[in-house]
Amino acid sequence: MLAVSSALMAQEEAVVDVLDSVGTANEGDSLSLSKREKKPSWFKRAYLFADRVLSPPRDTNYVDTQDNYNWCAEVQLSARFEQFQLDAGNDFNIRVTPKWRTRIGPFFGWRFAFLGYNIDLKSVFMNGDDTDLSASVYSAAFGLDLFYRRVGGNYNIRNLTIKGTDYSGLLQDQPFDGIKVGMTRVSFYYVTNYKHFSHQAAYSQSNRQLRSAGSPILGISYAHNRMSVDWKKLANMVNEINNTDYDTNALYGKQINDEFSFTGGYGYNWVFAKNWLAGAELTGSLGYLLQHTATGTKDEDMEDEQSNFIKKFENFGKKNIAFNGTLRMVVLYNNGPWFFGTQGYVFYYQYGNGLMMTRNMLGSLYLYVGFNF
Repeated sequence: MLAVSSALMAQEEAVVDVLDSVGTANEGDSLSLSKREKKPSWFKRAYLFADRVLSPPRDTNYVDTQDNYNWCAEVQLSARFEQFQLDAGNDFNIRVTPKWRTRIGPFFGWRFAFLGYNIDLKSVFMNGDDTDLSASVYSAAFGLDLFYRRVGGNYNIRNLTIKGTDYSGLLQDQPFDGIKVGMTRVSFYYVTNYKHFSHQAAYSQSNRQLRSAGSPILGISYAHNRMSVDWKKLANMVNEINNTDYDTNALYGKQINDEFSFTGGYGYNWVFAKNWLAGAELTGSLGYLLQHTATGTKDEDMEDEQSNFIKKFENFGKKNIAFNGTLRMVVLYNNGPWFFGTQGYVFYYQYGNGLMMTRNMLGSLYLYVGFNF
C-alpha cells in the first residue's frame, strides 16, 4: 500500500511539473507577443530619433525648453531698407536704394521648423520682381535657414559717377527699374554652447532663456546670385539729362555665380528681467565664387587676361572671393504661452566678377506678437 501511494504521489508531481512548464511557456509567449505589440512603429522611432538629435539635453538652470508646447503662431510687421552698389573703379559707380517697404505676414512653427511669408501692403499678391520667401529650422544645437529673394523695378538713384564725372546731382532720387537682383541662399550653422545658450529663445520663441549666456557659432552656406543691369537704359537717362553721348556697350549687363562659404561668429542672450531677453548675434562669412559670366570688357581684354598669370592672381580676390556679415538684435518678452518683441537685422554682402564689385546691404526691422500652444 505504501508503495502504491508513493507511485501515485510521484505521478501527481510529474503532472504538476508538466502543467507548470506549459503555463510558463504560455506566459513567455504572452510576454513575447506583448513586446511585439508594444514595439513602436518606424514613424514613431524616426520621430524619437529626430527629437533626440534636434532637442538634446540642456541645462535647465539656463534654458526652459517648454516641452508642453509643440506649436507656435505669430503675426509679424516688418520694414525693409536696402542699399545696392555697383563699382567698376574709375569707369563706373552707381548706388541705388528702393523705397522703404512695409510688409505683414503670418508665421507658423512646429517646435523646430519655422515658415513664413511677408506680404507687401501695397501689393497683396506675389510679385515676381519683388518677392521674399523664408523658412527656418531651429534646434538646440544647429539651425537651417532658407532664403529666396527677387528684387527689381523699385530702385531710386542716390549716386552715379561715370569716367570721373559725378552725375549724382542731376539724377538724385530718379527712379530706375533697370537693376534686378536675385539671391537663393541655404545656410547651416552649429551652436557650440547649446546647453546654456538658446538660439531658439531669441529667434523662434520656442524656448526661454532663464540665465544670460553666449556661444560661438560656426556654419557653412551655399548661395546662387543673379544680378542684371540695363546699361542702355541708364546711358539714355544720362545722355538725355546731360546732353552727352555715353556708351555702355563695353559693360556686360549680367552677373551669375554660385557661392560656397564658411561662417563664424558669436551670439549672446542677456536676461535682464524675468521673462525678458535682449540678444545679439554677429557672424561673418568668407566664400569662394564659381562664375557663370564673362569677366572682361572687350575680347582683347579677355585674351590679355587669359595670357597674363600675374593679372589673374591680382584679380583673384575681385573675381572669386565673397564676403558677407550679419548682425541680429532682439528684445522680447516671453512668459511661455504668449510672447511679443522686436528684432533688427542687418546683412552686408560683397562679391565681384573681375569687372565690377557688387555691394549689397539689407536692413530689416520686425515687430511681432504670437503664442505657443
